[in-house]
Amino acid sequence: MPRTAYAHPALRELFPMVGHGVLYLSRCARYPWTHDVPTAFPQVAGGYRVRRESDRTLVGVAGTVEAAYELIAANLPEGCGRDECRGRPAAEG
Repeated sequence: MPRTAYAHPALRELFPMVGHGVLYLSRCARYPWTHDVPTAFPQVAGGYRVRRESDRTLVGVAGTVEAAYELIAANLPEGCGRDECRGRPAAEG
C-alpha cells in the first residue's frame, strides 16, 4: 500500500502510519493526528472501502488498491498539505 500511495504526489506530502494492516495518512506529523484524510480499509471479500473517519463518510468502494488510492487522492481536504497541525508550529527537522 505505501508504494501505491506514493504514486500520487499529493499523498507524498502526508505523514503515513500503519496499524492493523491499514495505511493511515495524516496532515500532521505528530499527535494528535488528523482524521480528515480518507483511508482504504481492506474487505474480507476483496476490494476496499474508502472512509473519512472525521465525519464517518463512505467515500467509495474500490476493487483494487490502486483504485482505492485514486479515491483518496481525489477526496483530500481542501488545501491539504504537509504538517498542518491545527495551528501549531510545524515540527522542526
